[in-house]
Amino acid sequence: MKKVVIIKGMTCEHCVMHVKKELEKLSGVDFLSVEIGKAVLEGKNLDEDLIRKAVNEAGYEVVEIIDDGSNEVPHSKEHHHEKHHGGHSKHNKGCCH
Repeated sequence: MKKVVIIKGMTCEHCVMHVKKELEKLSGVDFLSVEIGKAVLEGKNLDEDLIRKAVNEAGYEVVEIIDDGSNEVPHSKEHHHEKHHGGHSKHNKGCCH
């Protein structure tokens, strides 16, 4: 099972590290890739509520979780890097805020 997680509030590589650290704690994750604004998880029995909680714990907001078998991810203007610099993470854990 593959989940693509669209995340609001990430602005830099330190943000990526915060999110990755929390998502690595989840059980059932066989593969994890995190970049600015997006995480991809592969594994068995991935719980979307736990994914959301982990991202929130890192200080960011899940916009959408997509069950996806392909590598293509919808990307809107809202997820553009400049938009992220205008926002602040909910818990102010982001390094750029």
